[in-house]
Amino acid sequence: MRWALVVVCLVAACKKKEVQEEPAPAPTGSAGSVGHSKTKVDDEQPVHTDENGRVIEAKTAEADDGGVEADASLYGGNGQAAYRDKDGHLHGPGGPIFMGKGVECTDKVDHCLRPGVYFSVPNLEPGKLYRATPVFEFEGKWWNFREEEISDSFALFKTKTVERGSELHPGSPVIWLLDANSSDKWLDNEFDALTSSRWDAGIIESVGPTSFKVKGYGYGIDFDMARVVTERRK
Repeated sequence: MRWALVVVCLVAACKKKEVQEEPAPAPTGSAGSVGHSKTKVDDEQPVHTDENGRVIEAKTAEADDGGVEADASLYGGNGQAAYRDKDGHLHGPGGPIFMGKGVECTDKVDHCLRPGVYFSVPNLEPGKLYRATPVFEFEGKWWNFREEEISDSFALFKTKTVERGSELHPGSPVIWLLDANSSDKWLDNEFDALTSSRWDAGIIESVGPTSFKVKGYGYGIDFDMARVVTERRK
């Protein structure tokens, strides 16, 4: 009887020891080990693509005021020269174009244009208005951002945003973004900025304190909508 009691006590002691050695549960919210947090993935995050359907990640950055602003990848390109990809598609300066909704294409961001972009204009006579098309040079030829070659007879203008009215002179050519309506003054898509039919060209008639007039166009044009010509080719 005494030996039976000893065996029972030993078995009970072993079981108690095994229970005490069970590992503590992992802290709530851990990813399996202490010190690693679990990242929440937003399944509703929008997907943006370039002009050939490839996905472009829309990045954001923290602004000086603590808010969120669009990353430079949303406009302006990556600085590379024009090229053809392995599928034969022609890309203008700056590489693939961001096609999602981005920042407003104001004069503060160069109207969402890119270094190396010129404007092609079929003709330019006082009193007449002409469509201006953003273009670039590749292998000795000029192309628009829809991969279409531009006629050799078209004039080519390199431009910059207007910083002060003294840069505009009556009788000189100017290119500006047509204000379609008061609720849609600016484009907010880089692809639209590089392909839009809203770019016009004409000859300056007069210049005021904050706006100017073009011959043949019945409305004043704000300085921030315009691009002054810095170079003419052809």
